[in-house]
Amino acid sequence: MPRCSVAEARRCGELFVQFLRDTGRERESRRDALHAIYTQEFRASTDAKMPNFSSVLFALKVTRRAQVRQGSVRFKQKKRVVVADQYWRPRAEAAPPAPSSTPQPGSVPRGRVAERAELVRGKRGVEIVSEHDEGEGSVRVEVRPGKARTVTLRVHNGGGAPATLLRCRPLRPQREFSFWDAHGVTQGQALLLPPGGSHTVQARCLATSHGCFLATLVFEFSAETGKPFTIGRFLAAVAESPLAKELGPVAPYEPYQAGLRRPRTVVTEEGLPPKSNLHNGLEREVPLRAYPYPASLKDAIAQGPSASPGWAATRSLLEAPLQPDNYQEKFQLLLHLEEIQMEVDIRRYDMQDVTMVQDRALLVLDVPGVAENRPSVLRGDHLLASLSSERERSPLVLYKGYVHAVELDKVKLGFSSKLQRMFLDDLRFDVTFTFNRLPLQVQHRAVALAMQRGLAHVLFPSSSCRRSLLDGAFQPRWFDQKLQDNEEQCRAVTHIVMGTSRPAPYLIFGPPGTGKTVTIVEAIKQVCTCLQGSRVLACAPSNSAADLLCQNLLQDLPVQDVYRIVASSRSPREVPEDIWPCCNWDEDNQCYVYPSRRRLVQYRVLVTTLVTAGRLASANFPPGHFTHVFIDECGQAAEPESAVAVAGLLAAMDPESNPGGGQLVLAGDPQQLGPVLRSPLASQHGLGTSLLERLMRHNPLYAKADGGYDPCFVTKLLWNYRSHPAILKVPNELFYESELKACGNRAHDVRDLYCSWPALPRQGFPVVFHGVCGEDRREARSPSFFNTAEIDVVLRYLRELLQSADQGGRPATSPSDIGVISPYRKQVRVGGRRWRCPAVLRSNPLAQVEKIRRAVTVLDHDLRRVPNIQMLKVGSVEEFQGQERRVVLISTVRSCSALLRLDDTFQLGFLKNPKVAPAPAPRGPARAQPPSRSPLAQRLNVALTRAEALLIVVGNPAVLSKDPNWRR
Repeated sequence: MPRCSVAEARRCGELFVQFLRDTGRERESRRDALHAIYTQEFRASTDAKMPNFSSVLFALKVTRRAQVRQGSVRFKQKKRVVVADQYWRPRAEAAPPAPSSTPQPGSVPRGRVAERAELVRGKRGVEIVSEHDEGEGSVRVEVRPGKARTVTLRVHNGGGAPATLLRCRPLRPQREFSFWDAHGVTQGQALLLPPGGSHTVQARCLATSHGCFLATLVFEFSAETGKPFTIGRFLAAVAESPLAKELGPVAPYEPYQAGLRRPRTVVTEEGLPPKSNLHNGLEREVPLRAYPYPASLKDAIAQGPSASPGWAATRSLLEAPLQPDNYQEKFQLLLHLEEIQMEVDIRRYDMQDVTMVQDRALLVLDVPGVAENRPSVLRGDHLLASLSSERERSPLVLYKGYVHAVELDKVKLGFSSKLQRMFLDDLRFDVTFTFNRLPLQVQHRAVALAMQRGLAHVLFPSSSCRRSLLDGAFQPRWFDQKLQDNEEQCRAVTHIVMGTSRPAPYLIFGPPGTGKTVTIVEAIKQVCTCLQGSRVLACAPSNSAADLLCQNLLQDLPVQDVYRIVASSRSPREVPEDIWPCCNWDEDNQCYVYPSRRRLVQYRVLVTTLVTAGRLASANFPPGHFTHVFIDECGQAAEPESAVAVAGLLAAMDPESNPGGGQLVLAGDPQQLGPVLRSPLASQHGLGTSLLERLMRHNPLYAKADGGYDPCFVTKLLWNYRSHPAILKVPNELFYESELKACGNRAHDVRDLYCSWPALPRQGFPVVFHGVCGEDRREARSPSFFNTAEIDVVLRYLRELLQSADQGGRPATSPSDIGVISPYRKQVRVGGRRWRCPAVLRSNPLAQVEKIRRAVTVLDHDLRRVPNIQMLKVGSVEEFQGQERRVVLISTVRSCSALLRLDDTFQLGFLKNPKVAPAPAPRGPARAQPPSRSPLAQRLNVALTRAEALLIVVGNPAVLSKDPNWRR
């Protein structure tokens, strides 16, 4: 065609960019792929003369609408950025407050904040003041244990009419407080206060220990005209140790800001990616699309569902039971909702007015907490920076910075040459963090492939073939000799090897300490030994769980038969040394290698995380290559995540085409922690239910009958090898129908080590509950609570445990024997009545965990000198799942009964763990199901069952006993 002008080529390029957006491929950046789309689809779709791709690319580049670098093309475009928080509701959807302090019949009760404000405000000119006032009706005074202190409260009538002080009383008697006045008002003697009159009441505080002791003091009045009225004051007597004061808030708490909802128009300037440290020889024959969420879905959330005309159809799909026909559509909707909420939650880490320093071609940013994955930042990820001085500019220019390295709390970033040229040492930036979409993409593809590849009979099984993979009886040579004495473990391994459940999955229900992973490993070894031609894919949700599988397999299988595929984003320093000989880290070239399919098919066992299994699905292995897929800790994974290891990798058993394959094995415990999600809508409508749990609750093959579970499909492991019977008793009764049995005593059993510990309240019973009246506190921008009074008690026990051994029955204890658990991994934010309930974020700051770590390793002079004190693990419940320690201390944190309604509404900590009801069960005859999970079942269960020999719980019994499980 005749040569066209740059302007004409640019206009054609803009139409092409819009074509990419309309077809869901706006994220495509490979030049060769874009060239093919332009030539074969866009240009061929019209009879009009179009310039060639090179001309269009040149025009977009010179007009600064695209960045071209080697084989990569990035299109610049204005973009309107909106976040849509699923926890937020417009004011119009909130009920208006009642006009008076007493709820009227049929009215909506007022919120806690409104109730408190009404109670403490002065009325009819009467005010109550104290020199220790802290505002909002709070009177706070510091005390020392064993030493009384008196606080004076003055009642003053500043009105124009007399008022009668009928009496002054605490709502509940508290032994730390006593009240006195000269007239006897505290004894019920009424006192007339004329206009301008005053009266004083003395509050005496005497604490016997450290803590925060609360009392609500109520002053009741009558007047000559009008109704009686009440004014209240909240008294707090705080006894803090020097260490507790040092651990106090570093800055006042700043509640969540709603400014994130303000939309912005932005233009993104591409950055400089790092050189790849990956050699990828693995084929990519099955495409991985971007799977962007529909803009209309995000708009509906931002506006509020009631304002969206299309929400009815969305709600219908959300509420529909999961079936093969809607499997892809429903799960992709749930994943879209999850991503939309992830965009909101990652913004909690945003930074403003920060500086960077130059390091050659890179800029270095300090990110406090990044060393602990708060936020998670890996090489190859990117973040967005804008000039603080241009904050109100529209469109706002965002500079994309690719992560080249993470060193402690410093992140080295590659930005565009444009930003490098304008950089000055005192230039200030606003920084926005992002997340990696790859896990979402592979889950989207998995749920799409699942039904396309004929897995309906695997994911929705209705029967089994009852056809054994063995010609004769199973006569194993056990690799782990201890399994011979465990009937349930032997039964599970036997059924897995025989494969009689196929095409239905085989389930191993493994309560804490029952040897679930040992059973899976034994089954894999037996499959490799007994079934010639078998090929196994072994997966787990986390790297640590996948590493453990690999380490146990290598104890008996030849190293040349096992291959551990590690994601390229993982630091090689985190890979255990005993796995290096069989993993994809190339020590010579200092990079990860993804071998070709031709090489991978030579291994008997491949071990990966669930997400990394998506690379294998892309490689398009021959149908039936993997005869067995094992997923350990399946209960921790959302169903689409488990589907990644199945869809496109496991072919359903078929008597003709695949008679020897199609065996899926799932191991986990639905009574322990499930998937960690952000979206309340996704959690509520099924994304929070694992594949293992869905099958156990809603599929008749896995139902529990009077005689127990059908061993052809599921085995429940019953023998607990971990915990002392006293530790196991309560969780066994609450969550496992009292079916678990403590393994018989063995010589020198570690579980009995602390039965004679001098600090036990009851000898022979290694469980301690230590009651503490602490104070819930928060600081800076972290919405996480911490409780310094509980930390004091935890440190006291740690000092006692780590003293020298053989002193009065005190066993030798090292830091590595001890674990300290605190609940606040999922955080809450509360920002007024517009916020119906909190957003949860897996990687938010852990206030109590951080405070305990700092106290142990820095502030406590005795503990920090203990050898190897850094081996003492302090973490959240999630961090301890799947682990055990000889001694476990639990700090429950919540201590203020005034905030119980907050816990009920916002589902916090150990008191509430948001576990919503799964999708409705298919219609059919009534049948037995696993025990229903209480609101705190999973979190409480995991925390209590980590201990082998000694369990110490520190908390406020008055608060915890409000929950029936804690009361037990």
